[in-house]
Amino acid sequence: MATYKFVAKDLMAEKVVCVHPETSMNDLIKILVRNHINGAPVVNKAGKLVGVVSKTDVVEYDEKTNKKRGGITKKSFYGDTNGKLKKELDKLLKTKTFGKTLVKDIMTPRVITARADDTIDRLAKIMHDKKIHRVIILDKEQVIGVVSTLDILHAVSTMGYGSSAFVTEEAILDLQERLEAAEKSILSLRDILAKIHGEK
Repeated sequence: MATYKFVAKDLMAEKVVCVHPETSMNDLIKILVRNHINGAPVVNKAGKLVGVVSKTDVVEYDEKTNKKRGGITKKSFYGDTNGKLKKELDKLLKTKTFGKTLVKDIMTPRVITARADDTIDRLAKIMHDKKIHRVIILDKEQVIGVVSTLDILHAVSTMGYGSSAFVTEEAILDLQERLEAAEKSILSLRDILAKIHGEK
């Protein structure tokens, strides 16, 4: 099957956990932990997408309000693929309350979306151009799904190249790990270069 026959609605995860701008920080943390997700789209009462919020936003807000040194690598709803902030969220859930802080106080209003009929090629181009790992899928301004880089890799694995070529699940996950490792190396190099330039 050629790549252009795959569209977003064929690839996307349809069960998308959304939150509201008025959702409290404590409820947000519970939702993220309970559903084992890195972040969630933010929708208003009419169901219209107004932003996104991630584990990173929660942890960064805690660090900022407590004047802690930033100990996390900058990630977001769009970029986080490994969910390595789970321990931090579990700790915050047990030890902190955020008072009247709401999702709208920490969310990212920038939304990157695609349509249900967008091809896999277009989805891949959006991810490449925006340097992100997931895209929210909309239909008439309503969130109907999310497509990640892993979803695209899965789709590619089902396409026949020659008579018997097939990419296994293990190979896909290995590629994902390699991509994340390369991303960490790039970020570490940037930090080193920034320190060198800062000393001059």
